[in-house]
Amino acid sequence: MAPGDKFCERCGLAQPAGRDRIELNVGDAAGISDRGRHHYRNEDALAIRAGERLIAVVCDGVSTSDRPDEAARLAADTAADVLSGGGSTKDAVGAAAEAVAALAPGTVEPPACTYVSAVLTGDEVRIGWVGDSRAYWLGETECRLLTEDDAVGHVLTAWLGADAGEVAPRELTLTPAEPGTVLLCSDGLWNYLGEARELRDHLRTAPSPAAAAAGLVRYANDQGGHDNITVVLLPFPPATTRSAS
Repeated sequence: MAPGDKFCERCGLAQPAGRDRIELNVGDAAGISDRGRHHYRNEDALAIRAGERLIAVVCDGVSTSDRPDEAARLAADTAADVLSGGGSTKDAVGAAAEAVAALAPGTVEPPACTYVSAVLTGDEVRIGWVGDSRAYWLGETECRLLTEDDAVGHVLTAWLGADAGEVAPRELTLTPAEPGTVLLCSDGLWNYLGEARELRDHLRTAPSPAAAAAGLVRYANDQGGHDNITVVLLPFPPATTRSAS
């Protein structure tokens, strides 16, 4: 169990330690991480940083590993800090992988998580990923999935963790021809809503990115909420705003 977890005196199950739902609003960017309806704790994590570049990271803890919630949170924070300091996606993933691997001593199944990040400047979007957390481009005339899952079915073929071997992120650079939104999410969303145009349509009906993120999380929960749900919406081109995590 994660530090701070408590146990129900009646049922004996671990009770969440305050991370059931996390909401971040950084300028025009917004993100929500929600426990869902069936997991007893939230094993997803997100981080957003804003300044000259707008940066976001989403990590999904692998539930079959030990301490997946800690792995995801540590990876998201570590990678966001590296990217904020001007580091590359490769640098960020390397640091995050090393941090997660350091959690392994004393565990039976080494802690593990997936990873996806976005770095937005005034003229381009840089995406990096390991695993099956996804990034989408949602523009008015073009909508598409930017990542390709590192998975066969729902079995991961790449992840961050001590048992992952050498981790090499896949990367993509996009130069959008129009304003739009970059969406990062865990499979708790895309298992229910994975088509880019359908995601874009949800954004159209919301008055703000924060409202759109809340609507997408609500949709996934209404469809069953069988997994943790994390979604981050990043406007392109980004506004210069303060930092938060």
